[in-house]
Amino acid sequence: MGAISLPIKPLKPAPRRRQLPLLMTICILGAMALFYILLAIAPCMVGATCYRGYQSAYSFDAGDDMHPDWMGKIPDSVHLTSLSIPGTHDTMTYEIGSEQLQCQNWNLSMQLNSGLRYLDIRARLRDDELHIYHANGYTGFGYEQVLLDIFAFLDAHPSETIIMRLKEEGSPIGSNNSISFEDAFNYHHFSSPVTAPGSAKHLHKYDFAAPIPTLGALRSKIFILQNFDARDGPYGLRWEGPEMILEDLWVIPDVYHLSEKWTAIRDALEYAALSPDDNRYLYLAHTSASVGVLPIEAAAGPMNRTIQGMNDMTGQYLEDASGNDDLARVGVVIIDFPGKKLIKTVLSWNAWLN
Repeated sequence: MGAISLPIKPLKPAPRRRQLPLLMTICILGAMALFYILLAIAPCMVGATCYRGYQSAYSFDAGDDMHPDWMGKIPDSVHLTSLSIPGTHDTMTYEIGSEQLQCQNWNLSMQLNSGLRYLDIRARLRDDELHIYHANGYTGFGYEQVLLDIFAFLDAHPSETIIMRLKEEGSPIGSNNSISFEDAFNYHHFSSPVTAPGSAKHLHKYDFAAPIPTLGALRSKIFILQNFDARDGPYGLRWEGPEMILEDLWVIPDVYHLSEKWTAIRDALEYAALSPDDNRYLYLAHTSASVGVLPIEAAAGPMNRTIQGMNDMTGQYLEDASGNDDLARVGVVIIDFPGKKLIKTVLSWNAWLN
């Protein structure tokens, strides 16, 4: 059978387009632009907080809700390892001036007043003094200022304790170094006329042969997690030592691999919650990531909101899980760009201790 030919109809000339007046065209384009602007900021209008174009319900606004004395409600007999504690990763990077290195948006005093009780302090020896860095990026602060801010907070809020990781963030810088990192640490804490008096009052004297202390033994004290070599120490619980269970998957190739980071966070939180409350281990979980992603992207998700950030994932998970009847803790939750909702959610896990 041959192919069937359809009758061909002559084409009608296309109608001429009517030209919109120029003013109407401008108005339409302006309305469309306004619509897309409102669409972009809409999440901020329904519960999210915005910071430099990023939007998250569990990030950025830590300074809008204060919890300066939350440890005061917990009995002295409770061990540090029984607490659920919010903290910050690369604590002093709020003015570092690099989006690759910035991990916080509130200063140290505001972090402490908002309820954060774990600090990640990274120092390098430069001209015989300790200065705070993130990798090779200088934060603009010295270790002396960090101590003075902590001392001032603990003087005002003696019921609280601060867990402080002190890390040697690379080899010494400069040509005028005549002492070691440990020597500079000892100077600040035991010899400096500026910081030694505060250290005598607020630095916990660590005993490696004793159990991890109770909250009562640590009130108004700094409990150090030692992440530097020392010949005369230890000065605190050894970082990645036998009494520490740590999650720190921080090298994430791109935002599409954040699901792997979330799995690591969830597993760490569950492990801490389901483990015996026997004071054997301090549990720590980092929600932070970098290298292939910006720290702010990992925390809040990318600007286009196609992938949820780790702060939102963690906050929602902890809110959902806190409804069970088990007496549990999630340990130290270490956060980039924390928000008030995430801090409050972590703190809510301490209700059974009050």
